[in-house]
Amino acid sequence: MTVLADAATQIFLSDNVSPKPAAIANPNSGSYSRRDLYEERQTPESGIGAFATALIPLGTRLFCEESIILLPDDAGHVELYAAVKKLGKEEQELFWGLAASTKAGKDVEWIDILRRECDEDISSTFNDLVEAHEHAWSIYETNRFTCKSLDGQSKSLGIFPHSARLNHSCSPNVFHRYNPVINRLTIHALRDINIGEELLTSYIDICHPTVVRRQYLKHWGFRCRCSACDSPDDDEDYRRKRIEDLFVKLGKREIKMVKNERNWPVKEYERSLAIVVKCIKLLEKEGMEETDTLGVVYAAGVKLALQIRDKGENGDRGGDIVDMSEEGVEDAVRWAERVVEIQRKCLGEDSKEFVAAGALLEMARRGRVCRAERS
Repeated sequence: MTVLADAATQIFLSDNVSPKPAAIANPNSGSYSRRDLYEERQTPESGIGAFATALIPLGTRLFCEESIILLPDDAGHVELYAAVKKLGKEEQELFWGLAASTKAGKDVEWIDILRRECDEDISSTFNDLVEAHEHAWSIYETNRFTCKSLDGQSKSLGIFPHSARLNHSCSPNVFHRYNPVINRLTIHALRDINIGEELLTSYIDICHPTVVRRQYLKHWGFRCRCSACDSPDDDEDYRRKRIEDLFVKLGKREIKMVKNERNWPVKEYERSLAIVVKCIKLLEKEGMEETDTLGVVYAAGVKLALQIRDKGENGDRGGDIVDMSEEGVEDAVRWAERVVEIQRKCLGEDSKEFVAAGALLEMARRGRVCRAERS
């Protein structure tokens, strides 16, 4: 969900909680996958998948993989094919061995570009060349991962062939994200994973009701049969729809707040905080504490609580607004502690999110100390 992703960037990388690059810089971290903990094998319906061969504890980093292809998000068929041809033999085999599930698009302008770039008359084999480009593009669209820059201002799309073997579930047991600090895609266990369980990540944001999730997943050409989709429960779908609506509402309020921060009264921060509390309760009830979504919401709660405190200290109480309560201060600290735990589990201690979460916790604890001193 774009609103949620944007909220995460603002929460973790706002001016008052920005991580210092020196604290997280580790550009030489190695590329690996824990083949001692999983194996690849054929599944009945989903191609090749990855399965645990040993008990995998919560928080284990299973993949730390460098891309074999990394392209700007506006790159096309011709640029991709050229990148594939530059790969070494082993990497080309990895690329061409990946699944290709998407259909050819309606855009054909790239074919004229390809024809112009051909150095000689290859009319007899041109159709084969076009088909090869289309097949490469289908592999790319099926398996690419989003790779955001360290400042979050730009993104590329990358191919990570070992990580690409993981199949989808709307109730995932692992979490993936590109870590721009180490230039690797990392995948961590969201919970303890037993021997024989398939390692499943989510290709989409899962805070949607079943019908919406299935629409998004059409891109990959399959109908999801995970436990959350195969036997959808009306109450579960209602809760996920409520979560989706609350995220949208919170995102809109955040945009308004940024535009009017100087004149934004305490009562408006408190209204946003009430939305966050509702989100937390729904996410916990839905059992979605196993993704970083709850961490993002907790972080939003901490940030709002700190803003309420700052507004109160500056005398902007909106008439009937009182100082942040002791319970509110303790909630902020407790939520910040949960953010640290979740980011460690989902992303690892070398991620910018983990370092920013630590800075957020430090700020929350300072708020507790300041309130105790005033009491």
